[in-house]
Amino acid sequence: MHIFKHLRFLLLMEDIVWLSQCEDDNSFVPKYQVSNVKAKTLGIEFVPLKRSKNERMSSSEGKVVCVTGGSGYIASWLVKLLLHRGYTVKATVRDPSDPKKVEHLLKLDGAKERLHLIKANLLEEGSFDSVVEGCEGVFHTASPFYYNVTDPQAELIDPAVNGTLNVLKSCAKSSSVKRVVLTSSFYTVPMNGRPKTPEVVVDETWFSSPDFCRESKMWYPLSKTLAEEAAWKFAKENNIDLITRLFLSLLEAGAQTFPNSTLVWINVKDVANAHIQAFEIASASGRYCLVESVVYFSDVVKILRELYPTVQLPEKCENDRPLMPKFQISKEKAKTLGVEFVPLESSSSGKVVCVTGASGYIASWIVKFLLLRGYTVKATVRDPSDPKKVEHLLKLDGAEERLHLVKANLTEEGSFDSVVEGCEGVFHTASPFYTNVKDPQAELIDPAVKGTLNVLKSCAKSPSVKRVVLTSSIAAVAYNGKPKTPEVVVDETWFSTPDFCTESKVYGAQTFPNLSAGWINVKDVANAHIHAFEISSATGRYCLVERVVHYSEIVKILNELYPTLQLPKECENDKPLMPKYQVSKEKAKSLGIEFISFEASLRETVESLTENKLVNF
Repeated sequence: MHIFKHLRFLLLMEDIVWLSQCEDDNSFVPKYQVSNVKAKTLGIEFVPLKRSKNERMSSSEGKVVCVTGGSGYIASWLVKLLLHRGYTVKATVRDPSDPKKVEHLLKLDGAKERLHLIKANLLEEGSFDSVVEGCEGVFHTASPFYYNVTDPQAELIDPAVNGTLNVLKSCAKSSSVKRVVLTSSFYTVPMNGRPKTPEVVVDETWFSSPDFCRESKMWYPLSKTLAEEAAWKFAKENNIDLITRLFLSLLEAGAQTFPNSTLVWINVKDVANAHIQAFEIASASGRYCLVESVVYFSDVVKILRELYPTVQLPEKCENDRPLMPKFQISKEKAKTLGVEFVPLESSSSGKVVCVTGASGYIASWIVKFLLLRGYTVKATVRDPSDPKKVEHLLKLDGAEERLHLVKANLTEEGSFDSVVEGCEGVFHTASPFYTNVKDPQAELIDPAVKGTLNVLKSCAKSPSVKRVVLTSSIAAVAYNGKPKTPEVVVDETWFSTPDFCTESKVYGAQTFPNLSAGWINVKDVANAHIHAFEISSATGRYCLVERVVHYSEIVKILNELYPTLQLPKECENDKPLMPKYQVSKEKAKSLGIEFISFEASLRETVESLTENKLVNF
């Protein structure tokens, strides 16, 4: 059974319920600790639950930023990720009323509430004054780009330089702007006549030579080089915190007609992420070369042919001359931004994975994030024709092209054989969940055990499946009769005991508010699933808990966030509060998850319930 060496367990809290009052007058059950030692190896930095009243609930919530040229390819991804992180975004575009230019932006999650499209003219001094006012950060991506120009000075160089200076002048006038991130180009680095051979390492200290660009008639590189030079000079004179992102991609280079050359590659999502990291990391400064690899055009053609065998691609190089030598580009400084570059050879595009129980709450987020990363997803549901169960999935970005809904029965052995065939990864989230059961063995235990085994048996039969990620629960960890007090640290070595669960009738969700429970945002859970699949070193169990809190703390935070909301004033009984405990985050940190704060999660939950008219206050 080769599959078991690839099994990845993710232990998480997905069964928190909100209650209006304490059930009894007993003292609160003591809290305890859950070890985060192993969780830290995943690279997760948990956001503390306790925040001061004046502190923002998360690093980005409530912050306003500006993105120039918002309808562009890189800028669109930047806007998407900023909205996802909770920022309010002012995006400048040439014509906010042109649906072809802005429709894709208006469809983004969070756009309705936090995206503002504004018309601004790069070449008009002062045009950005009102736009950047109130913004903490400005991402300047807008720049003219044309392949064929008759007057390079007027069509490329002047607009690039003057446009950049106009934005910076507006930033200099604003007391709110703390940092400017400028999207430059890798063209501003190597165009200087210096030799570029395999032993040469290009880094942020290299600058293209304007004279060399002019002599070689490299007008676009010249425009970007002069614009960056002007930006650094102005920033220094006006004490602006300026950071430049230097990149070159197939998209920026355009349709190349010279296949006997090298190409500098980076994934657009890495570019967008690096922009945000550069804004958020206080120590970030100067230039950053963002390049994943230097490749030949022939390498790109080969990879494209493997991914898309039906696409018509050139069969050979345009000439028989020796290949131009490749060179190296330093990633050392870029690594300080925490960006994990998506390799050209192993992009998630084209990969097929399966998610069981896909209409469920956690599974839906996993499907969403997988589609965003370019995966093709086979999603199993009970009834693909039931709109109430699948409508939210069909509306996801990429669903029309890469989401396939499949009917499968957990309790039927072999039902998943054809589903997992051809999949590289399987995310098993499906499991029966009922709060009130008459026959726990038949309604919960047998379906959970047999269903999991049926999925694993199907995976074991398939040679394509390389890894399985199983969604378990913290309930499989902490219910064993061991004392859980503030000094106790629970980690991945803990297991609940079946005898204790049977005696205590711990079959499903707990309904006793005098409890301390683990909390994690569902988006962090979904991201952790995908990271566990993608990170080759991930193995074993991972406790995913941002913080253990008592229900009384939840009520207190909700009272502070929503003072008009009717909430219980006291616990139902006078018994001591159950003590809190700790959950180890050490191993979870190695997955690279930055946990969403508890306060931000609470606000997000209440606002979602309000928006969907499930609660009113």
